[in-house]
Amino acid sequence: MSVEIRRLQSTRDGTFLVTLPREWAKRFKLQKGAPIHVKERVDGCLILDPRYGAEETQEIVLKLSERIEDSILSSYLLGYEFIAVEEPQGLREEGRERIKRTASRLIGVEIIEEDERRILLQCLLKATAIPPEKILRRQYILSKSLLDDAFEALLSLNLEEAGKVRDKDEEIDRLYFLLVRILRSLIVNPRLGEKLGISPIDCLDYRLVASLVERIADTSVEVAELVSKLKAQGGIPRAFRGFLEKFSGKLSSTYEHAIKALFSRGEKTVNQALRSLKDAAESLRSLEEEALKRRGNPPTLYILLTLLGTLIDQIKDITDLAFPRPRP
Repeated sequence: MSVEIRRLQSTRDGTFLVTLPREWAKRFKLQKGAPIHVKERVDGCLILDPRYGAEETQEIVLKLSERIEDSILSSYLLGYEFIAVEEPQGLREEGRERIKRTASRLIGVEIIEEDERRILLQCLLKATAIPPEKILRRQYILSKSLLDDAFEALLSLNLEEAGKVRDKDEEIDRLYFLLVRILRSLIVNPRLGEKLGISPIDCLDYRLVASLVERIADTSVEVAELVSKLKAQGGIPRAFRGFLEKFSGKLSSTYEHAIKALFSRGEKTVNQALRSLKDAAESLRSLEEEALKRRGNPPTLYILLTLLGTLIDQIKDITDLAFPRPRP
């Protein structure tokens, strides 16, 4: 609809009136006495919502294909409540297993119908069922545990513990997918965000932080995967090991301070996070200097140093989002 300028009218008692576009009213089937939700935006604009409180059911139909896993995940992230997968020639066992395996990776998704040619999935969790902050906090707790476990496996060169790290990463992925689904739904449907008291800028911050937390978990998995290579190359040099133990503790503490600063957005916690980040960066430089002093280090050691730098950068990005916002 093109932009229109409508003049304000007033009654004798001082009440102001403005007429609504006729085509707009017809499109939403509005009649005399129909309720319209009026809300003032931060910038002073008024929002008129003729469908406030109404719930919409979204469904998508997919054809079984080689990339059905990606199609189901994409539909889940886009906020579809019902996802139907069809195959006119009939679903074979291999196809059914792929669909069910993908559904098991997505929180809240269940199979509600199944026949020879079709499987219907439904996400039973509403966008307003779980606050995004709660999901993000849980995602952080798991990722920090994974980070600590990765370093423990690295320092002990324990292959069994290193293998368990990747298994824990799957749960973090599931939470990440759920959070992205909820945030996209809140952005597409602002009235849902209003119910939770979450603005579009909040959604953006949550999305960025969730991505960083997920990447920290992935990088931690990469650290754990170096255990077998380091073990085959003679292990971690003794002189280097002491530096690495101190660094792992500082990195874990820095991650914790960054998240605390993010949720509190207080100047004191932000400054503490910045000090912790600086300390961890200096500790990494000591590690790098120690590595340069020695000859004959395992080649994998230099890959490890690169990953440690990546972890610091990822935590720094979270800290950057923790600064207090200016008030509108």
